[in-house]
Amino acid sequence: MSAERKTSAGTPADNPFGLIPGAWAGAGRPLRSWRLPLVNGVAAAAVITAVGYRLWEANLPPNVAHEELILLAAGVIFAVIAIGVRASRFAVNLTILLLLMLVSTVLTVLVLGVAGPWLGDDLPPLAAAAFATILLHFELGLHARRFAFLLAIPILGLGTLWIYAITALMVSFRAIAIWTLVLIGLGLLAFLTRRSVDRDLSVQIDRQASLLLSISDLGEGLVITEDGRYIASNDAYLKLTGYSQQELRALPSLIDLAPADEREALAANLSKRVSGGQAPVRYEAGLIAKDGRRVQVEVAIHMIAANGRHRLLALVSDITERHRAEQAERQSEERFRTLFEQAQAGMTFAGLDGKIISVNPAYCDLLGYSADELKAMSVYDVTFPEDVDATKEAQRAMIAGEEDSFRFEKRFQRKDGDQVWTDVAVRLVRDTDGKPLYFQTVIIDIRDRKRNDVLRSARFAVTQALLTSPGWDKAAPHVLEGLSQTLDWELAEYWEVDQQREAMHFVTAWKRPGRDTSAYEATAQDASFRRGEGLAGRVWEAGAPIAITDVSADGATRSAAAAAAGLKGIVGFPVRSGRRVVGMISLHTWAPRGLDDGLVAVMNDIGSQIGEFVERKRAEAALQESEKRMRSVLDNVSDGLATLDHTSLIESANPAVVKLFGYLEEELVGQPVDILIATTHRSGFVNYLQRRLKLDLPSSGAHETMGKRKNGSLFPLEFVVSSMHVGSRHLFIATMRDISERKAHTDALEYQALHDALTGLPNRSLFGDRLRQALLSARRNQRMFGVLLLDLDRFKDINDALGHDRGDSLLQEVTARLRGVLRATDTIARLGGDEFAVLTTDAKHPDDVVSTARKILASLEGPFAIGDQMVETGASIGIALYPVHGDDPGTLLRRADVAMYVAKRSGGGCSVYAPEQEAQSLRRSGLAGELRRSIPQGEMTLHYQPQVLLASGAVYSVEALVRWNHPREGLMPPDRFIPMTEETGVIHPLTAWALESALDQLCKWLAAGIDISVALNVSPRIIEDHSLEEMVAQALASSKVDPRRLTLEITEGVAMAAAAAKALHTLNDMGVRLSLDDFGTGYSSLLYLMRLPVHEIKIDRSFVAGLGTDPDSGAIVRSAVGLGHNLGLRVVAEGLQDRLAEAVLTEAGCDAAQGFLFGRPVPEAEMTAQLLINPGSNGAAIGSEAAETAAPADAPAESKPAS
Repeated sequence: MSAERKTSAGTPADNPFGLIPGAWAGAGRPLRSWRLPLVNGVAAAAVITAVGYRLWEANLPPNVAHEELILLAAGVIFAVIAIGVRASRFAVNLTILLLLMLVSTVLTVLVLGVAGPWLGDDLPPLAAAAFATILLHFELGLHARRFAFLLAIPILGLGTLWIYAITALMVSFRAIAIWTLVLIGLGLLAFLTRRSVDRDLSVQIDRQASLLLSISDLGEGLVITEDGRYIASNDAYLKLTGYSQQELRALPSLIDLAPADEREALAANLSKRVSGGQAPVRYEAGLIAKDGRRVQVEVAIHMIAANGRHRLLALVSDITERHRAEQAERQSEERFRTLFEQAQAGMTFAGLDGKIISVNPAYCDLLGYSADELKAMSVYDVTFPEDVDATKEAQRAMIAGEEDSFRFEKRFQRKDGDQVWTDVAVRLVRDTDGKPLYFQTVIIDIRDRKRNDVLRSARFAVTQALLTSPGWDKAAPHVLEGLSQTLDWELAEYWEVDQQREAMHFVTAWKRPGRDTSAYEATAQDASFRRGEGLAGRVWEAGAPIAITDVSADGATRSAAAAAAGLKGIVGFPVRSGRRVVGMISLHTWAPRGLDDGLVAVMNDIGSQIGEFVERKRAEAALQESEKRMRSVLDNVSDGLATLDHTSLIESANPAVVKLFGYLEEELVGQPVDILIATTHRSGFVNYLQRRLKLDLPSSGAHETMGKRKNGSLFPLEFVVSSMHVGSRHLFIATMRDISERKAHTDALEYQALHDALTGLPNRSLFGDRLRQALLSARRNQRMFGVLLLDLDRFKDINDALGHDRGDSLLQEVTARLRGVLRATDTIARLGGDEFAVLTTDAKHPDDVVSTARKILASLEGPFAIGDQMVETGASIGIALYPVHGDDPGTLLRRADVAMYVAKRSGGGCSVYAPEQEAQSLRRSGLAGELRRSIPQGEMTLHYQPQVLLASGAVYSVEALVRWNHPREGLMPPDRFIPMTEETGVIHPLTAWALESALDQLCKWLAAGIDISVALNVSPRIIEDHSLEEMVAQALASSKVDPRRLTLEITEGVAMAAAAAKALHTLNDMGVRLSLDDFGTGYSSLLYLMRLPVHEIKIDRSFVAGLGTDPDSGAIVRSAVGLGHNLGLRVVAEGLQDRLAEAVLTEAGCDAAQGFLFGRPVPEAEMTAQLLINPGSNGAAIGSEAAETAAPADAPAESKPAS
């Protein structure tokens, strides 16, 4: 663009007076050529000599000759000194000039004194004028183009006059005037001559530059500069910079177009070009255009010079896009290098011959080699031998162009000899001409997936064998074969427990063809083992898998025979029916082999599946035998029985049918059985019956319908169809039973489950269901509705003063008044305590809902007669409107609750929700901000409550319950802060903390020898946003706890949500146990429940509280226990507080319980002490201690934490 620093003449820094020629002064080197001043000087001397000769011939006076001699001496000395000064680098200032004039005068006087006599009068009279003219010509000729003419003449004139003045005695005034005019004239002649030459040179240089600019049509910028200043450019350069020529000429230097941080380097490049001769200079630099954008350019500088004059021609190319592409390519290469080094998958580059070029750390870790070891090998060296040919064939196909890439499963051979299954993706990289360069390979470890595939195949083989076999005796060989083939074992045996003999004996075996093991197999034929004897007895006694890694080192019975047969590894797995071991499957192989978690899990499942199959087949056999024995007495049973043919026509009927329906048997025979069904229910019944007859099932599920008697009366009827063979005939047996009483009882139970026992109002569960139905209807019809939450004023005071019975009576009276003022279409519910809810679905305007609230308040104004007491109460009502205040049940209820809180703080009345109320509520409480800081400040803590097996009294698990140790309010139960954590999002870090803390404590207990598990209650919000799975996985990975020791409790309503199914199955796949909390209070579908991966159900405390005193509670609990056991689930009772309820639960077959009877929630240190006191019977110890301090039946229930 321009030089680093101006170096031409006229630059104040280097030439303050403009006396040093610009062609060489700035470069700091001697004068380039003496030719120009010498030629001009000789020419001028010739003219002066000619004129002087003629004057000499005129016999000038002597004094004139003296003047000429003086001028000659002064001119010679002054010229020598001036030339010396111009050959130096320092600038000439006025002081130096005056000093030179003084020295010149002194030297002139000395020369005249010495040389005057010797020269005499023979010197040409005008020789002195010639030297002086040369000096003046030299100054004016070189500096006139620098506009120093006016400065040079006075300086030289003054110098000459000074010399004449010093020698005034020898000089006449006339001579001074003559020679001054002569010198000035000759100087002007030299100036005009030099200016003409300079003009010709400038025209020549400008013509060359214009030619270059005019022929540049390649789109590249051309710019011509002189001393860094803009001279001219082509249109491409103007377009590139955005400036006009006038704007560029106004710039002090083109270097100003460069970014500030690049100007110094650019100045150095320009200086290099000026001082470096004719070789072009190329460099890349930035250029700031007029609009402020940065343009990356490549600059090539060339010199245009002629006779000491020069200008610079710069070829400027826009390389912005290329620069960006190069930068992007560098960034891409860096990203790929980072990805390559940090990738979790193994990556490698290999030559076309298979030689490994480069590998990443993951590849080294997977194969067990170092990078240097692998680079000395080929991919075939680390490939499993059986997969080498397939690898080479894939590479050949890619090189031949048949395929661009391959993806397949392949085995590698690790350094330690192990085999690694991987998913391999190979791509052939080619150059731009399509020539193959190298192979890029990515491998992913799929050993776990392969192992799981094998285990799934084993499950499928067993299931297939059981489904296609009529009994275990036929299925057993196929099951053993399937297990051996899929799990890669050589020999499998099945042993069965003889309950009468109390011994386990051999049943059947399967062996892979090959080696002879007949001698070993023969030892099993007559063998039997009691508990603890041999492998079978040890598995029976332990109820868990046992492995013999090397039978030669085992002293058990048959081990010697196994070793003699060449067998090494043997594992035995129990076959279970429920909790009871009914058999054992043993697997044998030639190599030492032990247990792994996957094999144990699969064999446990298979063992339970086989056990259930065996027991079911036994039960079916027993049932068939029983049916044969009972067939003769069928006519005497109370249930109606009828035989049907395959078209559902009645062939016979027992007396109970006649009695039940009022028909004679003769009237029924030959009639379709649906004549016994009410017309309105006949279609559904026929569909059910056709499916059962077509499927030809041995028995069917019961179908509830409405029966129709001969007299037309209807009654609830249970209808069951079973099939049976009588000789060659195939008959269907229809069992019919009047279930009027059971139906009434079931309806009553259902009513109780959905209604408040005290007031008869819908409970929270039913209200939630109706709220959801109202939402669906309102969305569909685009209508509004209101949710009102009502809390009685002073109820606690009344309840405490008058007793719970009077408090209950007050709630009943309030209910009666509410029913009196509300419409039939409104829903009134009691949510608990003194809290009621109202759902108004016919509102057309918000004022309608407010009007309803005011009617409620007015109805409660009068006193209530409670026994012999008159009491008064009021209410605080909060209102939330759909869709203004929310579009889901949770939001509407929460915001109605916020509004109710505002009304209560205002002294009663009603309040419609407003957004600022919620914010004000949080600010008033001050807990929201404190809650966020509670976890890092260590204010959260866990208390633990034992869960006890009712059969043994042992503590098998503890439930972790969150408490907030508030610095001001003390220990806070979760119901005071968990809802707020769900609203503020703190529930996520709180759940993560609770998981980590509980598992950490579990690790400590296990390390102390305490065999225990831990359970935590999970907030619905965590499940809804799908963060629970990752949270649990991280906590388990950090603690390394067996996932089966962790139980997560979820409410029934959450479990039924479709969004929860995926999360629950994921957790189940991890091995985590799942518990259905508050069972019986929700509205779950039993069919959906069967599909959920739930391991236990927890009966809600509301049912447990009435055990021993409320028959309905006992019936509900027994139903829940039976349902849970039929689904294969553990049943746990919550809120157990007294021994009477414990006895009822034990009699009902409940598995476990939790409550104040066994212990209150206590800190971890206290729970640890209790568990260590009597680790063998923790449940009994804690139960005895807790019994003395058990809470009364009406004590408040332990609040459930969110995590």
